[in-house]
Amino acid sequence: MNNFSFKVFILLLLVFSFFATDFVYAGYQKIAPGDTVTLGEFVFDDDFVATTTPCTIGITNPSNVVVVPSTTAMTANNDGWHYYNYTATSGAVSGIWPSVMICGSVIAGDLVKVDKSFIIDSSMVTKSYINTATSTLIAEIAKGWTVTLSDFGATTVNTAYKAKLQILNYATVPTDADYLPTVVITDSAGTVQVSAGVMTKDSNSNGSYSYSYSITSGVGGVWETVVTTTINGQIVKRVDYWNLSSSPADVTITNISDKVIPTITANVKIDNKGTAGSDFYYVYCIVSSADNLCGGNDDVDSGSATIYIDAGSFENLTLTLDDVPTAGTYWFKVKARALAEPNWAAATEQFIAESGTITPPVTPPGGGGTVGGGAPPPVVSPTPTPPAAVACKGADLNFDNKVNSTDFSILLYFWKTSAPFSNSCVDINKDRSVNSVDFSIMLYQWGGSGINITMINQERALLARRVLWYSKRS
Repeated sequence: MNNFSFKVFILLLLVFSFFATDFVYAGYQKIAPGDTVTLGEFVFDDDFVATTTPCTIGITNPSNVVVVPSTTAMTANNDGWHYYNYTATSGAVSGIWPSVMICGSVIAGDLVKVDKSFIIDSSMVTKSYINTATSTLIAEIAKGWTVTLSDFGATTVNTAYKAKLQILNYATVPTDADYLPTVVITDSAGTVQVSAGVMTKDSNSNGSYSYSYSITSGVGGVWETVVTTTINGQIVKRVDYWNLSSSPADVTITNISDKVIPTITANVKIDNKGTAGSDFYYVYCIVSSADNLCGGNDDVDSGSATIYIDAGSFENLTLTLDDVPTAGTYWFKVKARALAEPNWAAATEQFIAESGTITPPVTPPGGGGTVGGGAPPPVVSPTPTPPAAVACKGADLNFDNKVNSTDFSILLYFWKTSAPFSNSCVDINKDRSVNSVDFSIMLYQWGGSGINITMINQERALLARRVLWYSKRS
């Protein structure tokens, strides 16, 4: 989780110079050449506490020429209002002037970019525009009042939904409403969950009201909050749409159990923190940079799968990736979400991949050179003794569900030895010695996933012929 994030309350109309100005419903501000526009937002942290964390503004003209660099600092008030006054020249070009407000950074945790573009119109006459406006919103703003409801975004069950209302008069001064604002909350199925909630006035802060709703259960999807307030006898409503996750996930990487290349294994726990069971889709990868995310064709290796988890339950998974080419520092990343939910939970674990211990090559049985011709393969140290409760899997001596050169190296390490073995599975046919019979069984299973030892007796005839073939070849 990020240590800090912003809740930026988007103003329907931003405060600007009262004279010679224009308004566009659900669009950009308009000003005439030579007038001043104020670009700003209220910025709050996750607990809806006003913050003066620095924000910057950047402005370009319609010809894409920078007139205000994007690093230009905005002024911040103690109530969380960040703003910048820009005065257009008398000869300013008509058109849309792209402007962007930037708060925070990726390093600090969250980066917020808000469109603050405005329009300069040389033919605009503010007084006549206001006098002819018929929209209820235009009439409201013409009186100099701005009412802003927070944009909550998303949350999960067993948490709280929070709303914040801000009221400014024509001079951008926070001012109280006639009465305490009321709240109605409707879930994604259309059922009213809060019919007459009352917001609380924030202490020592005029024109600021808060409301918190505890969510112990609910239908996942988009919910609606309608806040109604009265200003100078006029009723004003604001709406916030937000998403509820009824089956939120939680992901933990408990440990990296195998760090020897090329196969890396992580033990992962996925929790269903919600009130409904669900299929959970999870993605996992190994990357060479802490900032790199899973996907994008630049992973060292990656995988994905789906698993069903009951409400309030969890699953422990063993996730293996087998294509890490070299030793070094890597990051194992996992993210998961319920199939019907948009919100991901994620975990990251840094680790150092290690090379296996190399021992001198061993001459294969028969004394006639290396298997398959060419240079003999390196031999890795034997794996630790498998747990007593785990049955051997044929020639899969390191339990990675593959029979390959790694298993062959383990077999060579124990070649021509007798029981007891530190890895009892190397005696594949259980005759208390490691010899050509075990090697023949491995050849038969080469490239497969291994078989249970109980199947060995059914294949003895075929294996005997392979022993003879290998003896002649050597």
